[in-house]
Amino acid sequence: MKVDVAIVGAGAGGLTLAIILGRAGLRVLLLDSRKEIGPVGRGELIQPLGLEILDELGLLESLFSLPHIRNTEFAFLDGRGRPLMCSRYAFGDERFPFSVSLEPHHMDRMLLDCLGGLSNVEIRFGASYSEHHLSEEGADLWWSEGGRMYQTQTAVLVGDDGRRSKVRADAGIAGRIKTYEDSYLSWSFDCPQDAPESVKSSLGRYFIGPGKIFFLFAVSPVRRFFLYMLAQRDRKTLEEKGLPVFLSELDAWVPGLGDTLRRTGLGKLEEIPEMTVMKVDLDRWSRGPVVLVGDAAHAMNPHVAQGRNQAMEDARVLGRALTKDLAAGPVGVLRAIAEYESLRRPRTIDLHRLADEMTWIWNSSNPFIVSLRERVFRGMDRSPSLSRKIVRTISGLSFEPLTTLDKLKAFWAG
Repeated sequence: MKVDVAIVGAGAGGLTLAIILGRAGLRVLLLDSRKEIGPVGRGELIQPLGLEILDELGLLESLFSLPHIRNTEFAFLDGRGRPLMCSRYAFGDERFPFSVSLEPHHMDRMLLDCLGGLSNVEIRFGASYSEHHLSEEGADLWWSEGGRMYQTQTAVLVGDDGRRSKVRADAGIAGRIKTYEDSYLSWSFDCPQDAPESVKSSLGRYFIGPGKIFFLFAVSPVRRFFLYMLAQRDRKTLEEKGLPVFLSELDAWVPGLGDTLRRTGLGKLEEIPEMTVMKVDLDRWSRGPVVLVGDAAHAMNPHVAQGRNQAMEDARVLGRALTKDLAAGPVGVLRAIAEYESLRRPRTIDLHRLADEMTWIWNSSNPFIVSLRERVFRGMDRSPSLSRKIVRTISGLSFEPLTTLDKLKAFWAG
């Protein structure tokens, strides 16, 4: 088998890239080791950047037909549930003054359905990447399915196989790969009609206390999702305290949430999956015709709420470059990949720096830092110009982090 582009991993980046390349008439092979795209028990945000990309692909209305919530704002509260700041997308002055939250498998299935009408795109689920070797015309790819091994010649090999990417390892693409000290418990549940209004509310809420972080989002009119920070990844201590103590802590933030979780089937803490947080920071994203997208290239802390959106932007930029230059052969492939890296790496480097700064401040239990951050939060809420910078950055449409002077202004305003 011979193709123009082989993509390992059917994540948001891989699926989006396959659509762009497939519509351009290129021969694409998409491999994924999963049997199918299924629920993962968490929610994701499609920021204005992601909405812009889906609109370009003509898929925005399809997205809006899925179970989802439009978020016009997010509330930030302290450890006692007192308001600190409200982040409003309207401050971004953009076409999309909202983000969309949903369960990611719904969107991925939508993208997969879009590929169904492209005969030049072959999709193989239950197919695992084995290895690759570089050749004069690109790469020779070996993959397995159903106990059999297959070989494919491809001009370009794209790795969208996650933060522990095997494609990246086999290509010898090195960098700084770090696991953050804190992890998160992740849980989703259906909200009963008779649940308290505090639980039924679709408002996204960030509770940030001393050494405590709790995110609660709506991902559909009836479904809710939360992340609970495990400081130092210390799950053992939490489980020793027991489920009643954990649910009482959640009730202190969102009255009635503990009872709702009991009623919807949460029986023990051991049932709640733990999500580790990793940072992938590479000096380069490619080796010859092998190139990375998404978490394989730049996994980042969820504080910046950009993972899925940046993967889709990877696909948009790489897809355009390959569509333009792939016909020129190996030289064109290298030119396209170099253009992709030069456009995309600077933004993700900036986002990594911002995520590390946010992690140091948000996750802290130091009383001085806690007092400082709460005052800065309140000051940002009182300063429309600073709020606009925050929203523009989180939306993914630009990068406008707060300067030292901005932070001083927020401190005095708070």
